[in-house]
Amino acid sequence: MIKTGKEPIPVMTFIAILSVCFIINLPGIAIAPIEGKLKEILHTSELEIQLLTTLPNFIIIPFVLISGKLSAYKHKLLLTYISLVLFIGSGVAYMLTNSMTGLIIISCVIGAANGILIPFAMGFVVNAFSGKYLTRTLGFKSATSNFGTVIASFIVGILIQGGDWHQPFSVYLIAIVPLILAYWLKFIPGFGEKPVTPEKYQLVVSSLDDGKGKRSIDAKKIRGLILNNVWLAFIAFTIVIYLPQLLQGYNWNPKISADLTASFFIFVLLAGFFLERFIKTFQSYSFPLIGLLLTAGIALFIFIKAEWAMYLGSVLAGIGFGICQPLIYDKTSYAIINPQKNIWGLSLVLTALYVAIALQPFIITAIVKIFHVTDENHFAFILSIFIGLAYIIISFLNRKKFPFSIEENYYS
Repeated sequence: MIKTGKEPIPVMTFIAILSVCFIINLPGIAIAPIEGKLKEILHTSELEIQLLTTLPNFIIIPFVLISGKLSAYKHKLLLTYISLVLFIGSGVAYMLTNSMTGLIIISCVIGAANGILIPFAMGFVVNAFSGKYLTRTLGFKSATSNFGTVIASFIVGILIQGGDWHQPFSVYLIAIVPLILAYWLKFIPGFGEKPVTPEKYQLVVSSLDDGKGKRSIDAKKIRGLILNNVWLAFIAFTIVIYLPQLLQGYNWNPKISADLTASFFIFVLLAGFFLERFIKTFQSYSFPLIGLLLTAGIALFIFIKAEWAMYLGSVLAGIGFGICQPLIYDKTSYAIINPQKNIWGLSLVLTALYVAIALQPFIITAIVKIFHVTDENHFAFILSIFIGLAYIIISFLNRKKFPFSIEENYYS
């Protein structure tokens, strides 16, 4: 049995949780490497390629919210099964279709399935664990999700060498593993046969409510965490979105861009494993230091045009983003009063993250057009540096307020 800070759960349940976490970053991972082939083979337009890459990201957003709303009712496990089946079915359909319209529709389906799974995967952890066990497990969850990205990217890289452009899509069949293991998820309190009892709910409300009435979620705290998450994601994803074009402007080998992005995600992965140690060491200065790591990483890409500096920038930014993600979701659990609303509260913060990522290119492009900036990619990095500096100052000055604070229970 695994210690959780609540009721112990079976080892197989813990493995099942991590298996779902492993696949939630996979949608879209097989698309980017074969865009060139798709243009050649299917004679696609630039608009169709843009729809294929961006539409699923927008589809995810409403389904994350829908998932959060549905989680307050029964049938959580049934929804998990359906989402995993759709995920696997999309992988099979990808390998059978020969049209761009088909690829776009399938990408939307897998985006919808993933939108339901994303908050559920987080909810599995929050429902099963508490206290120091929750902090530690959210670090493992983040590391597992990013490890899935790294492994899947490696598999896609091998499969793309084959003659058939459909082969990289077989990576989505990895979802068969969590589907097989999903039976064990029923042993998570609140997800299977052990719902949260009314007595426990009353205890939580009486200890956390401020006397103004029974609330399910502390909206003020959630809003603060949403702002925190969006702020940091905007800085971090500058690397993912704009780095390839920036290096193309430097006339560098495109392979370096892929290696730098891979380095970023590898250190996002590794950061999850020492989340607890980071918090205990830096305590109330954790969020200002996260902002410093991200800002310094971004600055290295712009001010020192050398490979070693850019690899160091990827490492610093990866560590910063890898620490902040599980930490913000851990803090979200403290803003949720009714345990049955865990996934709904998490889905609000997650939705903000995906909205920020989806809208960032449009925001940057709009600013560039308004101010007639000549180099959009260079400007994106410069803007992120100023946003990062503002974050460092504000998070430092407000380090005792909930969105930026590290409570004593984290390091006591």
